[in-house]
Amino acid sequence: MPILIILIVVGLVLWLQRVIYRRFWDRSLEASVRFSDYYLFEGSTTTLTEVMSNAKLLPLPWVHLKFQIFRNGKSDNLFRSDIFNILFNQQITRKSEIKLDKRGVYQIPSLDLLSYDLFITSKFVKKTDNQATITVFPLSLTDTEIAVPFEKLMGQIATKRYTQEDPFLFKGIRPYQPEDSFRDINFNASARAGEWLVNTHEYTLDQKVRIVLLTDKSTNYYDETAYEEGLRFAAALVSRLETEGIPVSFYSNGMDSLDHKEPFLDAGTSQNHTDAILELLARLDLSETGTPGTKVLENIQENRQADEFYVIISPDRSRQMLDAYLSLRDYTDACQMIVPVRAMDFFALPDEEKEREEKIENYYYHKI
Repeated sequence: MPILIILIVVGLVLWLQRVIYRRFWDRSLEASVRFSDYYLFEGSTTTLTEVMSNAKLLPLPWVHLKFQIFRNGKSDNLFRSDIFNILFNQQITRKSEIKLDKRGVYQIPSLDLLSYDLFITSKFVKKTDNQATITVFPLSLTDTEIAVPFEKLMGQIATKRYTQEDPFLFKGIRPYQPEDSFRDINFNASARAGEWLVNTHEYTLDQKVRIVLLTDKSTNYYDETAYEEGLRFAAALVSRLETEGIPVSFYSNGMDSLDHKEPFLDAGTSQNHTDAILELLARLDLSETGTPGTKVLENIQENRQADEFYVIISPDRSRQMLDAYLSLRDYTDACQMIVPVRAMDFFALPDEEKEREEKIENYYYHKI
Protein backbone atom coordinates (compact mmCIF):
# COMPACT_ATOMS: atom_id res chain seq x y z
CA MET A 1 0.00 0.00 0.00
CA PRO A 2 2.75 2.56 0.86
CA ILE A 3 4.40 1.73 -2.48
CA LEU A 4 1.17 2.51 -4.30
CA ILE A 5 0.87 5.83 -2.48
CA ILE A 6 4.46 6.67 -3.38
CA LEU A 7 3.80 5.86 -7.04
CA ILE A 8 0.66 8.00 -7.01
CA VAL A 9 2.53 10.91 -5.43
CA VAL A 10 5.41 10.60 -7.90
CA GLY A 11 2.94 10.48 -10.77
CA LEU A 12 1.15 13.58 -9.50
CA VAL A 13 4.45 15.42 -9.12
CA LEU A 14 5.50 14.49 -12.66
CA TRP A 15 2.13 15.54 -14.04
CA LEU A 16 2.01 18.78 -12.06
CA GLN A 17 5.52 19.94 -12.95
CA ARG A 18 4.84 19.07 -16.61
CA VAL A 19 1.67 21.19 -16.57
CA ILE A 20 3.47 24.06 -14.85
CA TYR A 21 6.39 24.02 -17.27
CA ARG A 22 4.20 23.68 -20.34
CA ARG A 23 2.22 26.74 -19.27
CA PHE A 24 4.93 28.98 -17.86
CA TRP A 25 8.30 27.91 -19.34
CA ASP A 26 8.50 30.74 -21.89
CA ARG A 27 6.91 33.45 -19.76
CA SER A 28 9.41 36.29 -19.21
CA LEU A 29 12.00 34.23 -21.07
CA GLU A 30 13.90 36.41 -23.54
CA ALA A 31 16.87 35.82 -25.79
CA SER A 32 18.81 37.95 -28.23
CA VAL A 33 21.90 37.63 -30.40
CA ARG A 34 23.79 40.58 -31.83
CA PHE A 35 27.02 41.44 -33.62
CA SER A 36 29.44 43.88 -32.00
CA ASP A 37 30.10 45.73 -35.30
CA TYR A 38 28.00 47.26 -38.07
CA TYR A 39 30.64 47.15 -40.82
CA LEU A 40 33.69 44.98 -41.45
CA PHE A 41 35.94 43.99 -44.32
CA GLU A 42 36.35 40.45 -45.63
CA GLY A 43 38.37 38.21 -43.36
CA SER A 44 37.78 40.30 -40.22
CA THR A 45 36.57 39.01 -36.86
CA THR A 46 33.60 40.27 -34.87
CA THR A 47 32.10 39.40 -31.51
CA LEU A 48 28.82 37.52 -31.31
CA THR A 49 26.92 38.27 -28.08
CA GLU A 50 24.16 35.93 -26.86
CA VAL A 51 21.93 37.10 -24.02
CA MET A 52 19.40 34.87 -22.21
CA SER A 53 17.20 36.18 -19.37
CA ASN A 54 14.61 34.40 -17.24
CA ALA A 55 12.63 36.92 -15.18
CA LYS A 56 10.38 34.50 -13.26
CA LEU A 57 10.58 32.08 -10.33
CA LEU A 58 10.59 28.97 -12.49
CA PRO A 59 14.13 27.70 -13.18
CA LEU A 60 15.03 26.29 -16.59
CA PRO A 61 17.77 23.66 -16.27
CA TRP A 62 18.04 23.15 -20.03
CA VAL A 63 17.44 25.77 -22.69
CA HIS A 64 18.80 25.24 -26.20
CA LEU A 65 19.39 28.44 -28.17
CA LYS A 66 19.60 27.67 -31.89
CA PHE A 67 19.93 30.05 -34.80
CA GLN A 68 21.11 30.30 -38.40
CA ILE A 69 23.18 33.11 -39.92
CA PHE A 70 22.05 34.15 -43.41
CA ARG A 71 24.36 35.86 -45.93
CA ASN A 72 22.69 38.05 -48.55
CA GLY A 73 19.34 36.45 -47.82
CA LYS A 74 20.56 32.87 -48.32
CA SER A 75 21.67 30.09 -46.03
CA ASP A 76 25.45 30.02 -45.81
CA ASN A 77 25.64 26.88 -43.66
CA LEU A 78 26.35 28.93 -40.54
CA PHE A 79 24.49 27.36 -37.62
CA ARG A 80 24.87 27.77 -33.87
CA SER A 81 23.43 25.74 -30.99
CA ASP A 82 24.20 26.59 -27.35
CA ILE A 83 22.82 25.21 -24.09
CA PHE A 84 21.96 27.45 -21.12
CA ASN A 85 21.24 26.39 -17.56
CA ILE A 86 19.35 29.41 -16.30
CA LEU A 87 17.81 29.75 -12.85
CA PHE A 88 15.01 32.08 -11.75
CA ASN A 89 15.48 35.85 -12.15
CA GLN A 90 18.79 35.39 -13.90
CA GLN A 91 20.47 36.74 -17.02
CA ILE A 92 23.34 35.04 -18.81
CA THR A 93 25.56 36.73 -21.39
CA ARG A 94 27.99 34.84 -23.58
CA LYS A 95 30.45 36.24 -26.10
CA SER A 96 32.34 34.43 -28.83
CA GLU A 97 34.50 35.44 -31.79
CA ILE A 98 33.37 34.73 -35.33
CA LYS A 99 35.38 35.28 -38.51
CA LEU A 100 33.52 36.41 -41.63
CA ASP A 101 35.53 35.45 -44.70
CA LYS A 102 33.05 36.44 -47.40
CA ARG A 103 31.55 39.79 -48.31
CA GLY A 104 27.83 40.22 -47.79
CA VAL A 105 25.08 41.30 -45.42
CA TYR A 106 24.88 38.80 -42.56
CA GLN A 107 21.60 38.56 -40.67
CA ILE A 108 20.15 36.57 -37.78
CA PRO A 109 16.41 37.17 -38.24
CA SER A 110 15.08 34.65 -35.70
CA LEU A 111 15.99 32.37 -32.81
CA ASP A 112 14.72 28.94 -31.80
CA LEU A 113 14.37 28.19 -28.09
CA LEU A 114 13.98 24.58 -26.92
CA SER A 115 13.44 23.61 -23.30
CA TYR A 116 12.27 20.71 -21.14
CA ASP A 117 10.55 20.10 -17.86
CA LEU A 118 12.55 19.12 -14.79
CA PHE A 119 12.58 15.42 -15.64
CA ILE A 120 13.05 15.85 -19.40
CA THR A 121 9.75 14.13 -20.13
CA SER A 122 8.38 16.94 -22.36
CA LYS A 123 9.98 19.24 -24.89
CA PHE A 124 8.85 22.81 -25.54
CA VAL A 125 9.70 24.92 -28.58
CA LYS A 126 9.42 28.66 -29.23
CA LYS A 127 10.49 30.81 -32.18
CA THR A 128 11.30 34.45 -31.53
CA ASP A 129 12.26 37.38 -33.75
CA ASN A 130 15.77 38.78 -33.60
CA GLN A 131 17.44 41.89 -35.04
CA ALA A 132 21.11 41.33 -35.86
CA THR A 133 22.79 42.61 -39.02
CA ILE A 134 26.38 43.20 -40.06
CA THR A 135 27.69 44.24 -43.48
CA VAL A 136 31.01 42.80 -44.65
CA PHE A 137 32.59 45.01 -47.31
CA PRO A 138 34.73 43.51 -50.07
CA LEU A 139 38.43 43.83 -49.38
CA SER A 140 39.85 46.51 -51.67
CA LEU A 141 42.91 45.85 -53.79
CA THR A 142 46.11 47.71 -52.98
CA ASP A 143 47.25 50.89 -54.74
CA THR A 144 50.01 48.87 -56.41
CA GLU A 145 47.52 46.39 -57.89
CA ILE A 146 45.45 49.15 -59.53
CA ALA A 147 48.37 51.49 -60.29
CA VAL A 148 48.54 51.31 -64.12
CA PRO A 149 44.87 51.85 -65.02
CA PHE A 150 44.43 54.32 -62.16
CA GLU A 151 47.31 56.56 -63.26
CA LYS A 152 46.06 56.47 -66.86
CA LEU A 153 42.58 57.33 -65.65
CA MET A 154 43.83 60.26 -63.56
CA GLY A 155 45.80 61.60 -66.52
CA GLN A 156 42.76 61.58 -68.77
CA ILE A 157 40.57 63.18 -66.11
CA ALA A 158 43.13 65.96 -65.61
CA THR A 159 43.17 66.59 -69.38
CA LYS A 160 39.40 66.63 -69.77
CA ARG A 161 38.92 69.03 -66.88
CA TYR A 162 40.26 71.80 -69.10
CA THR A 163 38.76 70.79 -72.43
CA GLN A 164 35.09 70.59 -71.48
CA GLU A 165 33.21 73.88 -71.19
CA ASP A 166 30.55 74.23 -68.51
CA PRO A 167 27.40 75.91 -69.96
CA PHE A 168 26.50 77.27 -66.52
CA LEU A 169 29.78 79.08 -65.92
CA PHE A 170 29.57 82.28 -68.03
CA LYS A 171 32.94 83.81 -68.96
CA GLY A 172 32.29 86.58 -71.52
CA ILE A 173 31.42 87.49 -75.13
CA ARG A 174 33.52 87.34 -78.29
CA PRO A 175 32.96 87.56 -82.09
CA TYR A 176 31.36 84.57 -83.78
CA GLN A 177 33.64 82.00 -85.45
CA PRO A 178 32.62 79.34 -88.00
CA GLU A 179 33.14 76.45 -85.54
CA ASP A 180 30.88 78.01 -82.87
CA SER A 181 27.51 76.46 -82.07
CA PHE A 182 24.38 78.36 -83.09
CA ARG A 183 22.98 78.01 -79.56
CA ASP A 184 25.91 80.05 -78.14
CA ILE A 185 24.96 83.19 -80.11
CA ASN A 186 23.98 86.11 -77.87
CA PHE A 187 21.26 87.77 -79.98
CA ASN A 188 20.78 90.81 -77.72
CA ALA A 189 24.48 91.67 -77.72
CA SER A 190 24.74 90.94 -81.46
CA ALA A 191 21.88 93.37 -82.21
CA ARG A 192 23.56 96.14 -80.24
CA ALA A 193 27.02 95.56 -81.73
CA GLY A 194 25.91 95.04 -85.31
CA GLU A 195 27.81 91.75 -85.59
CA TRP A 196 27.39 88.19 -84.46
CA LEU A 197 28.66 87.62 -80.90
CA VAL A 198 28.73 84.39 -78.91
CA ASN A 199 28.84 83.59 -75.21
CA THR A 200 31.94 81.86 -73.84
CA HIS A 201 32.14 79.69 -70.74
CA GLU A 202 34.66 78.64 -68.14
CA TYR A 203 36.01 75.14 -68.30
CA THR A 204 34.39 72.68 -65.92
CA LEU A 205 36.31 71.41 -62.92
CA ASP A 206 33.73 68.74 -62.08
CA GLN A 207 34.84 65.60 -63.87
CA LYS A 208 32.95 62.55 -62.65
CA VAL A 209 33.73 58.86 -62.91
CA ARG A 210 31.13 56.15 -63.26
CA ILE A 211 32.16 52.64 -62.24
CA VAL A 212 30.25 50.08 -64.32
CA LEU A 213 30.59 46.52 -63.00
CA LEU A 214 29.31 43.88 -65.44
CA THR A 215 28.55 40.33 -64.32
CA ASP A 216 27.81 38.68 -67.69
CA LYS A 217 28.99 35.10 -68.23
CA SER A 218 29.72 33.79 -71.70
CA THR A 219 29.25 30.18 -70.47
CA ASN A 220 27.51 28.42 -67.59
CA TYR A 221 30.94 27.60 -66.13
CA TYR A 222 32.52 30.80 -64.94
CA ASP A 223 35.42 31.60 -62.68
CA GLU A 224 33.87 33.05 -59.53
CA THR A 225 37.31 34.22 -58.37
CA ALA A 226 37.63 36.53 -61.38
CA TYR A 227 34.23 38.09 -60.67
CA GLU A 228 35.05 38.62 -57.00
CA GLU A 229 38.34 40.19 -58.06
CA GLY A 230 36.46 42.56 -60.37
CA LEU A 231 34.26 43.54 -57.47
CA ARG A 232 37.32 44.23 -55.28
CA PHE A 233 38.84 46.28 -58.11
CA ALA A 234 35.68 48.40 -58.17
CA ALA A 235 35.90 48.87 -54.40
CA ALA A 236 39.53 49.99 -54.67
CA LEU A 237 38.80 52.49 -57.43
CA VAL A 238 35.84 54.00 -55.59
CA SER A 239 37.85 54.48 -52.40
CA ARG A 240 40.89 55.89 -54.18
CA LEU A 241 38.98 58.26 -56.48
CA GLU A 242 36.80 59.69 -53.74
CA THR A 243 39.88 60.19 -51.59
CA GLU A 244 41.23 62.31 -54.46
CA GLY A 245 38.02 64.37 -54.39
CA ILE A 246 36.64 63.01 -57.68
CA PRO A 247 32.87 62.34 -57.65
CA VAL A 248 32.09 58.67 -58.34
CA SER A 249 28.81 57.04 -59.32
CA PHE A 250 28.23 53.28 -59.45
CA TYR A 251 26.13 50.89 -61.52
CA SER A 252 26.08 47.13 -61.97
CA ASN A 253 23.94 44.81 -64.05
CA GLY A 254 24.33 42.21 -61.32
CA MET A 255 21.32 42.01 -59.04
CA ASP A 256 21.08 43.25 -55.47
CA SER A 257 20.61 40.09 -53.39
CA LEU A 258 18.15 41.78 -51.00
CA ASP A 259 15.91 43.96 -53.18
CA HIS A 260 16.56 42.13 -56.50
CA LYS A 261 17.23 45.29 -58.50
CA GLU A 262 20.26 46.48 -60.48
CA PRO A 263 22.17 48.71 -58.02
CA PHE A 264 22.86 52.33 -58.92
CA LEU A 265 24.10 55.28 -56.88
CA ASP A 266 24.58 58.88 -58.05
CA ALA A 267 27.96 60.59 -57.85
CA GLY A 268 29.40 61.74 -54.53
CA THR A 269 32.69 62.09 -52.68
CA SER A 270 32.00 61.73 -48.94
CA GLN A 271 33.04 58.82 -46.73
CA ASN A 272 29.36 57.96 -46.28
CA HIS A 273 29.02 57.81 -50.07
CA THR A 274 32.03 55.50 -50.32
CA ASP A 275 30.53 53.24 -47.65
CA ALA A 276 27.19 53.23 -49.49
CA ILE A 277 28.87 51.94 -52.67
CA LEU A 278 30.83 49.36 -50.69
CA GLU A 279 27.55 48.18 -49.18
CA LEU A 280 26.04 47.81 -52.66
CA LEU A 281 29.09 45.74 -53.62
CA ALA A 282 28.69 43.62 -50.50
CA ARG A 283 25.06 42.88 -51.38
CA LEU A 284 25.70 42.08 -55.04
CA ASP A 285 24.62 38.66 -56.32
CA LEU A 286 27.17 37.74 -58.98
CA SER A 287 25.22 34.67 -60.08
CA GLU A 288 22.30 36.74 -61.40
CA THR A 289 22.57 39.25 -64.25
CA GLY A 290 19.92 41.72 -65.37
CA THR A 291 20.48 43.90 -68.45
CA PRO A 292 23.04 42.27 -70.82
CA GLY A 293 26.43 43.97 -70.65
CA THR A 294 26.49 44.67 -74.37
CA LYS A 295 23.19 46.53 -74.00
CA VAL A 296 24.62 48.47 -71.04
CA LEU A 297 27.52 49.67 -73.21
CA GLU A 298 25.10 50.64 -75.98
CA ASN A 299 23.07 52.65 -73.45
CA ILE A 300 26.23 54.44 -72.31
CA GLN A 301 27.00 55.34 -75.92
CA GLU A 302 23.49 56.69 -76.48
CA ASN A 303 23.13 58.56 -73.19
CA ARG A 304 26.72 59.50 -72.37
CA GLN A 305 27.19 62.53 -70.14
CA ALA A 306 29.94 64.90 -71.30
CA ASP A 307 31.33 65.31 -67.77
CA GLU A 308 31.58 61.58 -67.03
CA PHE A 309 34.40 59.10 -67.53
CA TYR A 310 33.29 55.46 -67.66
CA VAL A 311 35.31 52.64 -66.12
CA ILE A 312 33.90 49.28 -67.22
CA ILE A 313 34.95 46.22 -65.22
CA SER A 314 34.00 42.92 -66.83
CA PRO A 315 35.51 39.45 -66.32
CA ASP A 316 33.62 38.42 -69.47
CA ARG A 317 36.06 38.86 -72.35
CA SER A 318 33.82 37.36 -75.03
CA ARG A 319 33.94 38.66 -78.59
CA GLN A 320 30.52 40.29 -78.19
CA MET A 321 31.66 42.26 -75.13
CA LEU A 322 34.87 43.35 -76.84
CA ASP A 323 32.95 44.52 -79.92
CA ALA A 324 30.57 46.52 -77.73
CA TYR A 325 33.52 48.20 -76.03
CA LEU A 326 35.20 48.96 -79.37
CA SER A 327 31.98 50.57 -80.57
CA LEU A 328 31.96 52.73 -77.43
CA ARG A 329 35.63 53.63 -77.96
CA ASP A 330 34.84 54.74 -81.51
CA TYR A 331 32.25 57.10 -80.07
CA THR A 332 34.25 58.49 -77.13
CA ASP A 333 37.67 58.13 -75.55
CA ALA A 334 36.23 58.84 -72.08
CA CYS A 335 36.08 55.15 -71.20
CA GLN A 336 38.30 52.40 -69.89
CA MET A 337 37.80 48.64 -69.68
CA ILE A 338 39.38 46.38 -67.07
CA VAL A 339 39.23 42.59 -67.42
CA PRO A 340 40.19 40.48 -64.37
CA VAL A 341 41.67 37.18 -65.51
CA ARG A 342 43.70 34.43 -63.88
CA ALA A 343 47.36 34.60 -64.87
CA MET A 344 47.26 30.99 -66.12
CA ASP A 345 44.27 31.79 -68.35
CA PHE A 346 45.96 34.91 -69.69
CA PHE A 347 49.13 33.09 -70.67
CA ALA A 348 47.03 30.37 -72.29
CA LEU A 349 45.49 32.90 -74.70
CA PRO A 350 46.75 32.78 -78.28
CA ASP A 351 49.45 35.41 -78.91
CA GLU A 352 47.41 37.12 -81.62
CA GLU A 353 44.48 37.54 -79.23
CA LYS A 354 46.67 39.02 -76.50
CA GLU A 355 48.35 41.36 -78.96
CA ARG A 356 45.07 42.47 -80.49
CA GLU A 357 43.42 43.29 -77.19
CA GLU A 358 46.50 44.88 -75.63
CA LYS A 359 46.65 47.31 -78.58
CA ILE A 360 43.13 48.55 -77.83
CA GLU A 361 43.50 51.83 -75.98
CA ASN A 362 42.39 51.75 -72.35
CA TYR A 363 41.79 47.98 -72.36
CA TYR A 364 43.57 46.34 -69.44
CA TYR A 365 44.02 42.77 -68.27
CA HIS A 366 44.17 42.63 -64.49
CA LYS A 367 45.98 39.38 -63.76
CA ILE A 368 44.91 37.55 -60.60
